[in-house]
Amino acid sequence: MSQHKGWKKVKYELLYQLIKGLIKLANWASRNMLMWSFGKLGGLVYYIMPKTRDLTLKHLKYAYENELSDAEIQNIAKKVFSNLGKNFTDIVRYPSIRTREELTAVMEVEGEQHLIDAYNKGKGVILLTCHRGAFDMVGFYLSMSNYPCIAIGAKLHDEKLNDLVVKTRRHNKNDQADFVERSDPRGSIKMFKKLKDGGLAFLLIDQDTDKVQNTFVDFFGKPAATPIGAATLALKADSAIIPASIKLQSNGKHLLEFRPEVPLEKTGNLKEDIKTNTQNMSLALEKFIREAPDQWVWFHERWKTKQEEEVSNS
Repeated sequence: MSQHKGWKKVKYELLYQLIKGLIKLANWASRNMLMWSFGKLGGLVYYIMPKTRDLTLKHLKYAYENELSDAEIQNIAKKVFSNLGKNFTDIVRYPSIRTREELTAVMEVEGEQHLIDAYNKGKGVILLTCHRGAFDMVGFYLSMSNYPCIAIGAKLHDEKLNDLVVKTRRHNKNDQADFVERSDPRGSIKMFKKLKDGGLAFLLIDQDTDKVQNTFVDFFGKPAATPIGAATLALKADSAIIPASIKLQSNGKHLLEFRPEVPLEKTGNLKEDIKTNTQNMSLALEKFIREAPDQWVWFHERWKTKQEEEVSNS
């Protein structure tokens, strides 16, 4: 056991030093060179990490059965890994991006008026997104644009690595932006308060995790355990729901898209309303993923939990 812990400590230290080194590299290397290099490294992962590759292929076949051929699925799977590398480029470039103008030089934005209209209602906005493209840049854009916002995420196992990631996310010093860890017992309260103050709560609900409460809804036509936090918060705060996602385009720029508000269904039956709104949110995210399937994290075990294991909403 002690040897195992010792190896984990060494592994995390190596990863910490690697990320620090990549951040320094991003300060002097050209973005094009970084994107080309990381894209090639990502493509290599397809061949040297067979378990991750096989999970990707398995989930693509499950989601797209009778829709895509094996050759089409394999082509998407290969692009998943190369795109993952390319999208990593601007994540490590965060500290070198100091202004919103520098950010929008590598990012095009569409539909922000949907967000502005929802924000101007003053009831708070659930900013709903998924693990497509350089998804962390959605929150980065909100922060750089000085929206009052809060995001929630899992704490990394290593303290130094976690501090580095959080510090990188917060480097632009937006005093109205905050980040809470999923393990924080007051996390939901903090997000609710931000919404009641008219701010934005940034949430991802496209993964299967037993760390939060879930309900089963259709995802690619298959029942998938889906976090209920976004729907619960929206119902309690009577907030607007705006889907947003980012993808890398062929011109090398990211495209951040804000979509029209997802209507909030309220019948008075809280359990059913949570399920209905979670389903509607999930469908909005599925549309993003179907439009750029080669930029979503297909190696995640999205359909891991079986329906008989559903976590109670009570």
